[in-house]
Amino acid sequence: MKKIIIIFFVMSVLTSFCFSQTWVVKLPANSMYGFARDIQNNIYAASISPKNIYRSSDGGENWDTIFLGTPSNALNIDVDSMLNIYIPNQSNGMFKTTNGGLNWTQLPTSAFNGRSLQSICCGKNGYIYAGTTNGGVYRSTDYGATFPDSGIQGVTVVMIKVDRFNSNIVYACGSGAGTNNGFYYSTDAGLTWSANTNPINHYDMTQANNGDVYTVSTSTGYPLSKSTNNGANWTVVYNFAGAQRGICIDLIGNFYTAGNGGVFRSTDGGTSFVNFNVTYSSNRLLSFQNKILLAVSGTTNGGVYIYTDTTISNSNPVRIPVPSDYFLSQNFPNPFNPVTRITFSIPKDKFITLKIFDITGREIQTLISEMKQGGTHTLEFKAGNLSSGVYFYKLECDGFSEVKSMILLK
Repeated sequence: MKKIIIIFFVMSVLTSFCFSQTWVVKLPANSMYGFARDIQNNIYAASISPKNIYRSSDGGENWDTIFLGTPSNALNIDVDSMLNIYIPNQSNGMFKTTNGGLNWTQLPTSAFNGRSLQSICCGKNGYIYAGTTNGGVYRSTDYGATFPDSGIQGVTVVMIKVDRFNSNIVYACGSGAGTNNGFYYSTDAGLTWSANTNPINHYDMTQANNGDVYTVSTSTGYPLSKSTNNGANWTVVYNFAGAQRGICIDLIGNFYTAGNGGVFRSTDGGTSFVNFNVTYSSNRLLSFQNKILLAVSGTTNGGVYIYTDTTISNSNPVRIPVPSDYFLSQNFPNPFNPVTRITFSIPKDKFITLKIFDITGREIQTLISEMKQGGTHTLEFKAGNLSSGVYFYKLECDGFSEVKSMILLK
């Protein structure tokens, strides 16, 4: 009997040791829900107990609180290319900060026809998508100032994501009772939407390097579904034993899901899964470098857990989305005093010029005159030495030319 007790004790210690070496709690004692990452690799986390928003600038090792006590649960969070942060806050509408969380402004639910906000997603320059309860998706083209466009009426949209390789393709996951669910996609940056292509509860989605889309579900059967044509058609790859609410893919193509029963990993493209040393009920996941960040629910074991795969190098190549066309955004803010930001996209490496002109057409300043990599770029224009008035900025590249106006108010 004594021998059995000793063996059991040793096994318990070893199990605890292995667990601690696999997942480390970095933000404890909070019921965590969602994650986001900005273009500067800051990571954001939203908790619902307490109702706070946190930020980490070192890959999740340390966290600061940037919003203390949101009025309602924040189930999602996202950051645009201007580093503006957006929080959907259910019956309290949307909160936004343009200065890293020092000050927040609130857009009430009246901007969304009285709908409660569930999710948020930042698209291409100035495009923001808000998912609502029983109200579908609302679209902004002015960095969240207004949301005049709506689609997918009657659906509760719990997750929205923009295609990694084409910013005009947007995906929406619906999860609700009856027919208030499904998967929808847009090919015109959220102006119009497809019909429901997979009528089950889709709670989260991810996209592989080859463009295939995967979703996890809270519907009975709990399928991992796969689409090879941007959400138009689906096949079931795997069925879990319980509801799943999060999914991500690491740098070498391993799948991670989270939900009832904890975390599950697949190393064979989703054909099979095994529990990956966490059994606590969990929500979203985030893949960052060689880490997996996990939002664990519950107030006892809840928090941000991090698994670091030391067999993966952070230098592993990752395909970076490149715009499919040239694009010059409206400066933001506008009017401005005295600093504003200009964003543009180019589909390939090209020599470009970006110049400022006054209202008479006289060139004031050359902001860029050099080779730039294909992608989306943002820069600041500082007009401290200029007088109030209307100015123009012009992007030229490989035969493409576009001019936009801006207003300086001092």
